[in-house]
Amino acid sequence: MKLFEKRVLALALSLAVSAPAFATNGMFMIGYGVKSVGMGGIAIAFPQDALAGATNPAGIGAIGTRFDAEATLFLPNAQATLGGVNSKSRANEFLIPGLGFAMPVDNETTFGFSMVGAGGGGTHYKQNLYDINVNSGGAQTSGDLGVDLMVMQMNPTIAQKLTPNQIVGGSLVMGLQRFKAFGLTAFTNFTGSNSNSSMTDRGVEYSRGMGLRLGWLGTFLDSRLTLGLTGTTKIFMTKFQNYSELFAEHGDLDTPANVGAGLALKATPKLTFAMDITRTYYSKVNAIGNPGPNTFQANLFPDSKAVNALGEDKGLGFGWRDQTVYKFGVNYGYNSKWTYRAGWNYGKSPIKEEREIAVNIVAPANTQHHATLGGTYKVNKEMEFSFAYMHAFAFSQSGPTYVGTTGTIKMSQNSFGAALGFAFY
Repeated sequence: MKLFEKRVLALALSLAVSAPAFATNGMFMIGYGVKSVGMGGIAIAFPQDALAGATNPAGIGAIGTRFDAEATLFLPNAQATLGGVNSKSRANEFLIPGLGFAMPVDNETTFGFSMVGAGGGGTHYKQNLYDINVNSGGAQTSGDLGVDLMVMQMNPTIAQKLTPNQIVGGSLVMGLQRFKAFGLTAFTNFTGSNSNSSMTDRGVEYSRGMGLRLGWLGTFLDSRLTLGLTGTTKIFMTKFQNYSELFAEHGDLDTPANVGAGLALKATPKLTFAMDITRTYYSKVNAIGNPGPNTFQANLFPDSKAVNALGEDKGLGFGWRDQTVYKFGVNYGYNSKWTYRAGWNYGKSPIKEEREIAVNIVAPANTQHHATLGGTYKVNKEMEFSFAYMHAFAFSQSGPTYVGTTGTIKMSQNSFGAALGFAFY
């Protein structure tokens, strides 16, 4: 292995170990790059930095030579109620890194690379809500409860100008996942083996995989209107062997595919309005989209236990529906030094209230409305400092659970991001 490849792999592993990413549009972040987050996650038709390739690979062909490094402090606030007992997650502080560079090699071709915390999720309850309900006396028998999923993506990217106003791009998406689960012994009777040896409390395990992302960027009306399209295949990941009886298909947790379209309209030389629409296909990943326990039948498994047991191809999952996300943003260049941004992001919760509350207690990624603010201060011709704030408004969902009670999940979030960018002309 070449020295460069070794260093990239070492950097990826160190970031994965030190800084898990936690999601806000389902299992994904609202955007990649502090500038994007400041505009509600906008990036498909309005690339602003070298991390744009993590959204639309064609975008790096429009930004010149850049290097960007950033860090985001992510502060989720999750709580759940089951059987009349309420518990608040203590997994509430995370540092998420990101970096990227773009380098034109001639007037038509640009190479780049980005590394982002793409998403994930996690909780850590000091009260095991599942055990409280399984044991009628209300005693806690197996310690803490929670999961920790980190999804990281590294994206070597190439963009090619077809005409002065048309750019296409592609990225090889290299995925890295880190996962652990603890306190899920109450689900033992949902496994085909009636054992939790490959379901919970097996420590941290890593998964690797690859996929492909393609994109297009076009400018029209004397560059006042920009349109963009992007699509990412399912990221096919290796299986989690230690959790083969937790995830469907014997431990297979692929990253879902998604598509998106965007537009940016330059209303004045200083003011740009932009909008993105994305669609993520959670239902196409069995571990995420398969239904959870049936709350309306004494028999929790619609078919035979062997078919629907945890870990089987049709095994119980989180029951998430596909998610469409709408992003709106504005960018205002106040003067030669300052640029200001604001945005709004909305995606209906992928969690189905009618039967999936209980299993999603450990993964309550259900925030819907997000407001963002951001800005950039240009220190000099080559260096700039950017910042962004995101608030995900509190949202709760309640519904029946397989233990015969009503359960509730609730989450709100805040994040503070800062980035240092260098542009070379």
